[in-house]
Amino acid sequence: MINRVYQTITEYNMIGADSVVLAAVSGGSDSMAMLHILSELKSKLNFNLKAIHVNHCIRGEDADMDERFVEKYCSDNGIPLTVCRCDVVALSEEWGVGLEEAGRKVRYGLFEEYGKNSLVATAHNLSDRVETFLFNFTRGSSLRGLGSIPPVRDNFIRPLIDCTKAEIEAYCDENGVPYVTDKTNSDIVYSRNRIRHNVLSELREINPSVERTASRCIDSLREDEAYLSQCADELVLRSAKGESFDAKILASAPNPVKKRAIVRIIESVCGVTPEYKSVEEICFILSHGGVRQINGGRSVRIRGGMLEFPGNSAGSIDPVALECGTVKIGNRNVSASIVNINEINSLQNISNKNQIYCIDYDKINGNAVFRSRNAGDKLSLRKRGCTKSLKKLFNELSVPPEKRESVIILSDDSGVLLVDGIGVDARAEISANTEKVLCIGITE
Repeated sequence: MINRVYQTITEYNMIGADSVVLAAVSGGSDSMAMLHILSELKSKLNFNLKAIHVNHCIRGEDADMDERFVEKYCSDNGIPLTVCRCDVVALSEEWGVGLEEAGRKVRYGLFEEYGKNSLVATAHNLSDRVETFLFNFTRGSSLRGLGSIPPVRDNFIRPLIDCTKAEIEAYCDENGVPYVTDKTNSDIVYSRNRIRHNVLSELREINPSVERTASRCIDSLREDEAYLSQCADELVLRSAKGESFDAKILASAPNPVKKRAIVRIIESVCGVTPEYKSVEEICFILSHGGVRQINGGRSVRIRGGMLEFPGNSAGSIDPVALECGTVKIGNRNVSASIVNINEINSLQNISNKNQIYCIDYDKINGNAVFRSRNAGDKLSLRKRGCTKSLKKLFNELSVPPEKRESVIILSDDSGVLLVDGIGVDARAEISANTEKVLCIGITE
């Protein structure tokens, strides 16, 4: 199997000489096999190997045991390891998504944070690829979704993408690679587990090589998607006239190309991925005229033969220096006061009930101002365990594009301190050493 992984890495040009590879290791058979194989190949391919483990804090002591297992293995084998812990249950409730989706968001956020200058290797395998294809099929996905897991995406690589789950487990047994078993993997309350244990097992009764044959189908779909996407990119360029788009040129294109072009235009102009219904409605008005609203509340119209996006964003905020007292910013009243930590009985109750943000006053660096977002603004939230751009946070929290410029931000010379509606940056949170607390209240 080492030779097959080597061929996969070579075929997709996954790892260049002198690269740093950050292996995402859960402790399960897939990730442990990947870590073992990458360790065997690092001298041959001349790359540096590190690992990262994410404890989702869902399974209590079992999750902690997995963490200790990975720590010991990496220590014994001289592999540098980063361990991250996140309360995925709390984040799932905050985001209004299931545990699986919340866990995926957390993991990839951390991988992006710690793998900025690295290649991030995930242990997705051929069986995962087929499961994802079937899962997306049940959701009515387009070709992009049916193309399932790509071998390479940006700086993410999947060295095991051509190996089945059965082959991976056999490799671990034959080579003495230890691994842990996540009990939740057998719980068919999760959709992917139901597909893995029920659907795929039935398909193997029909064709024992179903993963290999399905992989050929997936590769073919990915090729079709790549071609249609290229045509869509060319259509966007042909139709673009400044900040508008020629409706006639768009309408004359074949539907598969036209719809992809519309998605690209909406993502570029509005910063959101349009829903299927919105794409269909825009296709209609390209030929018949009219006005529509897409998800996020942004208006789209045809005027003078052009597809336009009327400016309907809320106004940006003129910078206002931080001072004690109350000031009107836009249509909101912003109050600021400094109190001693001993004057606050329950900061948690104050923050949650009265919408007051609490900041360690002594952690403010230089001049503090209220303002709109700036390009490159980032926020670190301790509960999420990583730093993200405001753009990504706004997308995750479904903040409409037209409202983002009016979100009140407090920043100092080191960057963002507070984002209204999201929270306080981790570096400015109150702690056991806090003496003076800056309380910020924002009301309509």
